[in-house]
Amino acid sequence: MAAKGGEKTEAAKPGEPPFGLKLEPDGKVLFKGKLGENITVERTITNTTPDRQCYKIKCTANDIFRVRQPLGFIEPKESVAVKISFMGKTVPENLKHFFAFYHTKSDKKTDAEKSPRQVWTNDTKPQGVTRQLCLFELTDDKKPADDKKEEKKDEKKEEKKEEKKEEKKEEKKEEEKKEEKKEEKKEEKKEEKKEEK
Repeated sequence: MAAKGGEKTEAAKPGEPPFGLKLEPDGKVLFKGKLGENITVERTITNTTPDRQCYKIKCTANDIFRVRQPLGFIEPKESVAVKISFMGKTVPENLKHFFAFYHTKSDKKTDAEKSPRQVWTNDTKPQGVTRQLCLFELTDDKKPADDKKEEKKDEKKEEKKEEKKEEKKEEKKEEEKKEEKKEEKKEEKKEEKKEEK
């Protein structure tokens, strides 16, 4: 179930019944954390009706999202906490994905022995619908690692520069020593010549 042609889907579409339960938080689903880690947010569904309700939650991409429990019953004035997880390896486009929350009345007398999956069949018409769009604020740990690699490369470059500077200093010292020896030899020759005269 995806938004058609980039359309921004939220709440009930025209012709769909409005959501009759209380959904908290009532807004966009924000996944915030590190990319590649399992990021979980929670939604609470409260049955504000006088009747038992059966709820169902669908998502736009089963390969990157998980819902626990996607189906269940809620008694009047009771609440259910639902965990929604994102497990993608790449950052999805904001407002592209959404979660659809459905509910329908469930008669305890006729549905007492049934599971939520048996109550919610392909023929079930929801009595209430709402959608929550997804937002993603994810950090990619690969970038800092790349930065560390760059820092190490820079450090190595600096070390090499320092080594070259030291080598040049040593070479200069060697040259200076050679020059001093040449000067000494010249002085010695001069002295020898003076002594000969």
